[in-house]
Amino acid sequence: MQLAITAMAVIAGMVFSLAIALLVEELIFGKVFRAFFVRQAVPVKSEHKR
Repeated sequence: MQLAITAMAVIAGMVFSLAIALLVEELIFGKVFRAFFVRQAVPVKSEHKR
């Protein structure tokens, strides 16, 4: 049981650390979430009429 609690604490610490790192990076550079959540423009191919 102690091993499970230790594992959960380690995983929670890693997730918290990642969340803080992303927040700080977003505050400094401001481009992380835009890169993930903005839709990319897809070029549309038009057919040539002959």
